[in-house]
Amino acid sequence: MSVGITRRSAMLVGWSLILATAATAQGPRQPKVAPGPSEPDWVVVLSERYGLSMFDDLLNPLTTTAAETRGLFRKAGPGPVSYTPVIALGLPSRTRGGWYRSAAAESPRKTGLWTYTFKNTTADLKQETNLPPPLESGSSVRFDPGDQPFGVWVANDGLPDGGVFSEPNVVARVNARLAAQPYKAMIYPNHDKATGKKIANSYIIGWEYSTNDDFQDVVCRLDNVILIDAAGKPGEAKP
Repeated sequence: MSVGITRRSAMLVGWSLILATAATAQGPRQPKVAPGPSEPDWVVVLSERYGLSMFDDLLNPLTTTAAETRGLFRKAGPGPVSYTPVIALGLPSRTRGGWYRSAAAESPRKTGLWTYTFKNTTADLKQETNLPPPLESGSSVRFDPGDQPFGVWVANDGLPDGGVFSEPNVVARVNARLAAQPYKAMIYPNHDKATGKKIANSYIIGWEYSTNDDFQDVVCRLDNVILIDAAGKPGEAKP
């Protein structure tokens, strides 16, 4: 047996163990995460790049209803907030991202920050090329939301709808296409994989704007923020 086949077999076994572990930790109400279509699976991206467990480290699990699931942030300290797309595995048409103020009974007022028209490949992730995806002219990843709670969003021009939001209840309210399953953002504490330590006030978000729920259409990093719970109090990230 060749060395290449042996290494490939070991990798497949390792990925199988990751997937099996993730499945056992999934809550009964949590939407199932599908494998990526000829792309890196979300469970593998989290484990290989960030040292995170797909469900054990998830900070916004859907345990009751979409309306009660966390998805808002507050600025953590002085200076701007950074909202950066780091991996692009969704549709090749233009992707947009930005932030919004929470709105209980109306469509949120979205502020756009960045756009890109690009799609990463599996080879990009393996070889660390084209990461993060190249942003288009006029894009910015920094903004100042002040002291009020806010959410973040992404949208793709190939899907003419309201986009997806970090709050599932907002998705249900403004996006008829996804109203039946509005949980479209999985939020994690950002970790330094080399040390295993949490990066303060930094989060990783896996986005799903389609319906196959592979949750890696866009992977973003959000910095200088604190995830808050449904009552508006800061939520604790796992160390």
